[in-house]
Amino acid sequence: MTDDIEIIYSPLTQTYSADGHTLSIQIYRSPNTPWVLEVVDERGTSTVWGDPFDTDKAALEAAFLEIEQQGIHHFVTHAQQAAKDAEPALLRKLAQGKQSLPPFDIDQMMVPLSAEELLELHQFLLDLDVEESMTMDMLDGFLHALAIGPETVMPGQWLPKVWGPGSGGMPPTDDVEQANHLLGLVMRYFNGIIFGFEQRPPVVEPCWSTVQYDAPGKFEDAEMWAFGFSEGVKLSQAAWQPLLTDPQSARWYRPIGLLSDDDFSPDQAALTRTPEQRQALAREIKNGLLQIHAFWLPLRHAVAERQQAQRISTKVGRNEPCPCGSGKKFKKCCGAPSELH
Repeated sequence: MTDDIEIIYSPLTQTYSADGHTLSIQIYRSPNTPWVLEVVDERGTSTVWGDPFDTDKAALEAAFLEIEQQGIHHFVTHAQQAAKDAEPALLRKLAQGKQSLPPFDIDQMMVPLSAEELLELHQFLLDLDVEESMTMDMLDGFLHALAIGPETVMPGQWLPKVWGPGSGGMPPTDDVEQANHLLGLVMRYFNGIIFGFEQRPPVVEPCWSTVQYDAPGKFEDAEMWAFGFSEGVKLSQAAWQPLLTDPQSARWYRPIGLLSDDDFSPDQAALTRTPEQRQALAREIKNGLLQIHAFWLPLRHAVAERQQAQRISTKVGRNEPCPCGSGKKFKKCCGAPSELH
């Protein structure tokens, strides 16, 4: 007879990365009991939901919703004290039974997809009999927009766009292990794009197809890629407006708009009539992505600083130094109602 507790881990257990932080979303249970949801940050700090879940899918959706509402930074900076104040009974039993949680493998989620994995994801998307689901080139454009845009869009908002309406953010398959595997492929693909932009200099490799024409030959075709990018922009359309409405910066988006939107410009038909013209526009996109990324980077950093400063303390005086370290008074910096530094 043993006091060890058998722990069953859901195949939906996964790693999620955003804004330079990584969380391990762990979903597990004992036999004949509901599912427990735990989120562990890169420091090893654990946050466990007090109420169990009837299904592991409901637990995963709750994790994405909580991260979306509070921000991933909250888990890194504020979860440690909460974990000390409320150590869950199940974790105590796990310790008594000498059971350990699965390793938190951050590195694995940063491994680029192999050629075989890329083909697997491409084929799954291609075979989907779901209206409005994405193809691989659409997904690549979509994730590029999310990676370099002005604000973080949580997976709970963008994953349904990948698999199609009504998917709830989950791949449409009855095999839960396959669903988790496919989610992992998409997240690793996304992390790879983010990692590329973080390099110095940035490594940018947008991926689209080529089209064979009888007479002229093969030409790059970025129309579906551009459509995917525009779908990513639409998820935070208002936040993108400063770039889209400024004549100087809007030119970086122009090749994407001309290829993706039928009503983008009065001269659109004349500029996209031939395969040669469309290929020329496609070849302008890479430089545009570098410029768009650079345009939004200061804002993303400022938003992260503001969120951190506002969470550090709610008692900072308006005339005191801003806790973000800028050297300005709080009322002139992160305490300002509308401006970001």
